[in-house]
Amino acid sequence: MIFAVIAAALAVVLWSLAKTNWISVAERAPALTLAVGAAVSLVYRAAGAPFAPSEWTAAGADALLAALAFVAAAQFRVSRLASACPASFRLTIGGAPLFLIVCGLGAFVLVPHLTLSAALLVAGALALNGAAFDRRAVADAPAPAIIKAAVRLESAAVLALGLPVAVLLEATATAAPLSLPAVTPLYEAGQAIFVAFALGGGLGLAAALAGNRIESIRAAALLAVAAGVIAAFGAAALGAHPAIAAAAAGLLWGEQTTALITTRVRMRRIVERAVAPAAYFAFGVVLAPRIFQADLLTILFAIAAVTIMRAGPRLATLKQTNLPKESQMFLAWFGGAPGAASALFLMSLFDAASIVAQDATLTVGALVVTLGVFAARLTSGPLIKLLIKETALAKKRAMFAG
Repeated sequence: MIFAVIAAALAVVLWSLAKTNWISVAERAPALTLAVGAAVSLVYRAAGAPFAPSEWTAAGADALLAALAFVAAAQFRVSRLASACPASFRLTIGGAPLFLIVCGLGAFVLVPHLTLSAALLVAGALALNGAAFDRRAVADAPAPAIIKAAVRLESAAVLALGLPVAVLLEATATAAPLSLPAVTPLYEAGQAIFVAFALGGGLGLAAALAGNRIESIRAAALLAVAAGVIAAFGAAALGAHPAIAAAAAGLLWGEQTTALITTRVRMRRIVERAVAPAAYFAFGVVLAPRIFQADLLTILFAIAAVTIMRAGPRLATLKQTNLPKESQMFLAWFGGAPGAASALFLMSLFDAASIVAQDATLTVGALVVTLGVFAARLTSGPLIKLLIKETALAKKRAMFAG
C-alpha cells in the first residue's frame, strides 16, 4: 500500500516538473543536482525538522528504480546481445562480475566496519550502473558507432541483469530472525525474485505479442509501459521486488517485440529525463550528508573504487575484444561509474534494519556514489574529445599505411 501511494505521488510530481525547465537543467547537471540536494538536507537538519519515515524513502526509491529497470531491460534482446555488441556482452558478463569481486574484497579489507557480506552488498549496488548518466554526451558526439552502441547497451544490460544479483547479495547480508535458519533471508529472497520474474515476464510477453499486432507504434509502446507498471504494483502487493518485476517485463517485451531501436531509445530517454534528476536530488537529501562521517580508510576505498577497481577489470575484459586500443581505454574509464540506479538501490535499503552493518553500508555507498558522479562528470567531456581525436589519428595512420 505504501509503495502504491508513494509511486503515485512521485508520478504526479515528476509529470508536473517535466513541463518546466528545471528538469532539463537538473538532467544536464547530475553533480550539481546531487549537491543541491545535499545542501537542502543540511539546512533541513540544522532546522531540526522531522525526518520522513524510512519506509517512505525505501518505497520511493523502489518505484524510481523500477522505472529505470524497465526501460533499461527493454533496450535489448538477451539472445542477441553477444552478436549485436560483443563489447557490451563482455563487459556485462565479465567486467561487471569481476568488478563486483574486486570491489567487494577491497571494501572488506579497507573498511573495518564492513563484514564480507556487507562489503559485497556495497559492491553489488555500485555495479548496477554502466555509463548511465552521461550517455547522451557520447550519443551527441561524433564518436564511432560501435562506442555509442557499447555505451547504450552496457548500461542497460548491467542494470537489468545485475539487479537480481544485488537483491540476493542484500539477502546474504541480512540477519535471519531468531530461531530460524541463517539461510532464511536468502530463501525468501529467491522466492520473491521468482514471483517477480514470473509476474513481470508474463505481462511483458503478453504486451509484446499484443503490441506486435497493433499498427500504432505509440499504442504498442504504451501497452509495454502499462505491463511494466502493473508488474511493479503487482509484485509489491505480493511481497516481491517491484524493480525486478518491472525489469522482467522489460526483458520479455524487449526479446519478443518488433519495435524499432528508436522506439526503445525514446522510451528510455523519456523515463530517465524525469527519474534520474529525481534520483540524484533524493540521494543528495537522504544519503549524501553521510560523506562527512567517512574516515580515512573509507575515503581511500572510495577513491580506489571509482578509479583502479573500476577501470582495471573493465580494461582486462575489453582486451579480449577487437576494439582499437583508444576505444578500449575510453570504455574502461567512461563506463561503470555509479549513478542513478546505484543511488536508488542504496536508498531502498533504508528500511532494511536487519542488514548487518547497515549504517556502514550506507555511509560507504554514499561516499562512493557521490565521488563517482563528480569524477565521471568532470572527466567525461575531455575523454570524449580525446577519443574523437585519437580515432581520427588512427584513421589517418591506417590510410597512410594502406
